[in-house]
This record gives sequence, C-alpha cells and structure tokens, in this order.
Amino acid sequence: MAGYTGLVGFLVLESVVRERGSASSLEDSTDDQGTTRLILGAYAVAAVLPPILRPLRMPRMPRSAGPLGLAIEATGLGVRLWSMRTLQGSYSRTLRTTAEQHVITEGPYRLIRHPGYLGSILIWTGCTVASGSLPTVAAATGLLVGAYRRRITVEERLLVRDLPGYLEYSQRTKKLIPHLW
Repeated sequence: MAGYTGLVGFLVLESVVRERGSASSLEDSTDDQGTTRLILGAYAVAAVLPPILRPLRMPRMPRSAGPLGLAIEATGLGVRLWSMRTLQGSYSRTLRTTAEQHVITEGPYRLIRHPGYLGSILIWTGCTVASGSLPTVAAATGLLVGAYRRRITVEERLLVRDLPGYLEYSQRTKKLIPHLW
C-alpha cells in the first residue's frame, strides 16, 4: 500500500502543477497517434498489477524493496515537478505545439529531452518495486517503457517538424537517460 502514496503524489502533481486549458486536455490530435491512450492504459495496468499478483506464489523481492520503491517514486516526482515547472504551459498531456513555443534548454532539459517521461516511469516503477513482486516490476516497467518509447518516437517527429531548432537540440542531448539514450 505504501507504493500507492507515490501515485497519489503523481495525481496531486497533475492537478495542482499542470497548467489549465489546452495543457491539461486529453483531447488528442492526429499527431498523437494514440500514444496518450497507450500511456493511460499502461498506467491502469501498472496500478492494478500489484494487488493482483501479490497474493500469488511468485518470486518476492527483499523487504528493502518497500523503502527503495518509495525512494524511486520520490525521485520520479521530483524530476516530473522540475520538468513541469520548467516547461510551464508547454508541458501538455497530449502532443501539440503552439506558435509561441520554443525549444527549452534549461533545467532538466539541458540534460535530456524528455525528463517528464523519465519522472513518470520512475514514479510507476517505484510503486511496483514497493509492492515487492518481481513479476509486477518486470511487467509494469516493460509496459511503461514500451509506451513511452512509442510516445517519444511520435513526439520527436512532431517537434522536428513544427518546433524550430529542435533538430539541433536533439543532436546534442539524449532522449531519456543522460549520456546513454
């Protein structure tokens, strides 16, 4: 149950920090290619897996997994908050660009191009680590990484097409993990 506190933090972050209007809309465009629904589906599966798989006789993680999971969630919340505050109104739920939008190269965006996605993956992975169920961690993390990998591919196409300077920015930064990918 402790792992779900981070998910509550995620929901609070979304409702308090995310700017209102088009930034908080779930109305997707054709550029989105269903990635918002894919991510929401991965969230739903990640949320229901721990209580479903916990009672089954499956490999368990050590007791230290609980505090470790909470630490991972807290790190993810911090990264996501930093990302949201840096992008402000450009930090949206669905893929879109605006005429006044420009490439941001400060805050976490000086290190990677998608720190908000990294934060989300850490939050949800931390929740499953806190559950102590190794199959839950593997399944949920795999789903989330797959969903965000697809999202990043689609989003980068949009940003290269519609955001002046994004191609140059993408050539000097990594997508999700500093110095690696």
